[in-house]
Amino acid sequence: MPIKHNSFEERRDSVRAKRIITVRHRLVKHRGRKVDSMWQLATTENMSLSGLLFVSALAYHPADIIELQVVMSGVLDIFNGYGKVIRAARNKGGNYHVAVKYVDLKIKTRPAKSILVSQK
Repeated sequence: MPIKHNSFEERRDSVRAKRIITVRHRLVKHRGRKVDSMWQLATTENMSLSGLLFVSALAYHPADIIELQVVMSGVLDIFNGYGKVIRAARNKGGNYHVAVKYVDLKIKTRPAKSILVSQK
C-alpha cells in the first residue's frame, strides 16, 4: 500500500532514508538476456528496506537486473543481491539517477578462518 505524505502519494513500499554509501553494481540481465559486465562503483542517494537510489556513470534501463553490493565502511554488508531497475534518468551532471527495487538476496558464504597455532 502506498504511503501518503501530506499532499502527494508516495509510490514506495517503505520509508526512504537519505544515506550516502558506496555501492558496487553491474548489469547481469538486459531484455531478459544474461550479460557479463564489469563492476562499477557509485554512491547511494537514499535507501529503504525495499530498494535504493544511486548515481551511476552508466545508463541502465527499466527492467534491467543488476547485481548490487552495498557495504558500509568496507566491513558491514548492508545489501548483497540483485535489484530490478524501476527507473533511470540522466541528471544535469551527465550521470544517471537509478532507482532499484530489491528482487533477490544472495546467500553470502565465507570460508572458515583457519586458526594458526605457533609451535615452539
